[in-house]
Amino acid sequence: MAKAILSTVLGALMTSVAVIGVTAQSANAQGFTGSFAPEEWQLFNSRPAFSGIDNSRIGIGQTSDGSIGPILDGGIPLAPFNGSADFTDASDALTLLGSDQSAILEEFGLSCNSAPSNLLFLCGSSFTTVYVTVPEAVEISFSWDYLTTDSFGPAIDPFGFAIGNFPPDAPNTDGAFTELIDRDGASSQSGTTSVELAANQIFGFQIGTADNQGGRAQVNISDFSVMVSEPDEVDPKPVPEPASAVAIALFTGLGLYFGKKSHSDS
Repeated sequence: MAKAILSTVLGALMTSVAVIGVTAQSANAQGFTGSFAPEEWQLFNSRPAFSGIDNSRIGIGQTSDGSIGPILDGGIPLAPFNGSADFTDASDALTLLGSDQSAILEEFGLSCNSAPSNLLFLCGSSFTTVYVTVPEAVEISFSWDYLTTDSFGPAIDPFGFAIGNFPPDAPNTDGAFTELIDRDGASSQSGTTSVELAANQIFGFQIGTADNQGGRAQVNISDFSVMVSEPDEVDPKPVPEPASAVAIALFTGLGLYFGKKSHSDS
């Protein structure tokens, strides 16, 4: 009798599992395509040189009094202020460069130790983020190759990803940064990462820069893929949910019964 019940229950349970299996399939997209195509991403560099002014017009050059400082529409341009993003192979790869603004000072024979006070903003900390708004719940996977030429190694040029509900340039930014590299590790590192994201969240690849001097960090992103859960086109015969719940409950009860019986027989 018990074996007959078990057989019936298992049959109901397997039918229920089959229904779940065909109604929770996944769609997988490879590369930077669709909602994650290159044109959907935006670049943000923190610590703009001057707020409220079009930074693309600002450069470093000789001022009216003959000193070296910020000027409009001339000199060596600051933009992009901290770093850059390049979809070198639009559908397959992304290269993110961190900041090293001290290179501008070197053009004038200066350094972060010798620059006048009106140029020291070039030597502050900053971060560079390339980000996108996630349209629906997804899991993204990617491979990354990190390299820094900074003499201090990766300790002051961390790489990782940021997730938030607002863009990184918004006043109410609430992003959380997850570091992927080992700051005590080698100057060259690599890995593979998967991240689950909710609909409408902001996701960004990010490089931090502690002092904007001594060399920049570079990260190459490849094998980018997006997995989205969606219903299968097949419309299976429905199995009433209460029957499935009862089947699971009965199966659990019978398992406990046979477990106890086996234990007592031994």
